[in-house]
Amino acid sequence: MKLLTILLVAAASFCFASCGDTSANSNTQSTASSAQAIQVTATEYDKKYHDNEVAADNLFKDKKVAITGTVESINKDILDDVYVQLTGGEVSMGVQCHLTDGQKAATLKKGAEITIVGTGGGMMATIPQLKDGEIQ
Repeated sequence: MKLLTILLVAAASFCFASCGDTSANSNTQSTASSAQAIQVTATEYDKKYHDNEVAADNLFKDKKVAITGTVESINKDILDDVYVQLTGGEVSMGVQCHLTDGQKAATLKKGAEITIVGTGGGMMATIPQLKDGEIQ
């Protein structure tokens, strides 16, 4: 009986050690791959969402995205959170980029070309979103 207990403990220890090594390797790979943002213009991002929201979510939602575009407006939402509206397609309202640091937005000017890196936020009320954005 003691031998069986020792074998079970040894097997469990080996399993936990193996599982720990595997997750450490996959975490390292995941961190390395997420360091690169998907590069896209605001017009392309906007068009992809208006052409096919499901396909665009597969490309961008919850992924690191760097959107380059022209500042259409600098705003606050009803919760006083700051966002920048980048010009989108011809008939759309553009891309709404919510910022982590609203103070940087105070230095922006309408018409400026900027890049904002954040997390793809899907589409809300027909407006493509970027969340947790940082102005580069």
